[in-house]
Amino acid sequence: MENQTENLQNVVISPQERQEFDEFKRQKRVAEARAIINKLELSLSQVSVERASLRRAMKDAEKLGLGGVCVTPYLVKPCADFLGGVSPITVAAAISVWGGTDTTDIKVRQVKRALRDGAKAVEVTVPVPAIKEGSWGYVKREFKKLRFAARKATLRINLEAPLLTSQELTRVCALVTECGITCVRTAGDIFGSGADEEDLKVIKAAVKDKAVIKADGAEAPGRIATLMELGANIIGSAAAVQMAQTILSVAEK
Repeated sequence: MENQTENLQNVVISPQERQEFDEFKRQKRVAEARAIINKLELSLSQVSVERASLRRAMKDAEKLGLGGVCVTPYLVKPCADFLGGVSPITVAAAISVWGGTDTTDIKVRQVKRALRDGAKAVEVTVPVPAIKEGSWGYVKREFKKLRFAARKATLRINLEAPLLTSQELTRVCALVTECGITCVRTAGDIFGSGADEEDLKVIKAAVKDKAVIKADGAEAPGRIATLMELGANIIGSAAAVQMAQTILSVAEK
């Protein structure tokens, strides 16, 4: 054993071998960075987004390897056109963002239109007024109709957690999984923090492993790790491009 240790200590690593090892480590860091970046989704929910800036955002998203972009229904078609039919980027349509106050039939029509325009995912806000009234039958019927309208596309339910109590959040999550819906979003950026840690814990406990969780609001790479540790699978952010660039830059060093 002592001879083996001594022999190992006497091994001389050539400059070429050191260079090859360093390159292996760099490639490993980059691969891990790209895996994280693929979980990022660029949020473009501003009321006014110019087509030129939208096109640049789509190019950046593809170049960096972001998992998706989330836009208002009006921007779905131009996004899909910019990306083309073979892009791996998921275009998600954010529907009824103002507290889910649209009626179910309007939401259903918006879902169908977004899918025709090229969306691969539809993100529909829960009917907050119905939840506050305790009209759980209405909520369940809406979920079933939305799931039928989405067909094979990904349906996400935007929970708007800042507007709900923990009890309401737990119950609506139970209805989500009961209706066979497999993705939820913590909240958008209209009514407060989209990624409150306590809300995320409640949501994770309620859906368990029956639904993927999208958490919004990360503005720095360190925040991504925190949200993922709490159960988030997708990270939505208006700063997704900048965070992806930072993550790659660090990995390349």
